[in-house]
Amino acid sequence: MNNETSLGFVVAEMNTHHFMFRGAGQDRNTARAALLNAWRAHRSALLARYPERSDSIPDETKMEQHFKIYYLEFELDAGYRDGERLV
Repeated sequence: MNNETSLGFVVAEMNTHHFMFRGAGQDRNTARAALLNAWRAHRSALLARYPERSDSIPDETKMEQHFKIYYLEFELDAGYRDGERLV
């Protein structure tokens, strides 16, 4: 599937030690931005409770140094099983 298509969408996934983060968009860049925005909100909430951990919880610009981001590409009106299009 093409990276940028108006007939589909992309989901970016990042599995940290405790959570699975996902972001969706029209292409990989917007899906990645949505995912990192979710991480930013999560990190901000953690640091509000535990400000002393600011050095140990990476910001969104450094996430890919710690965790891999996977991209799942989907077409609209299609059916999938385990990432494979069936119909």
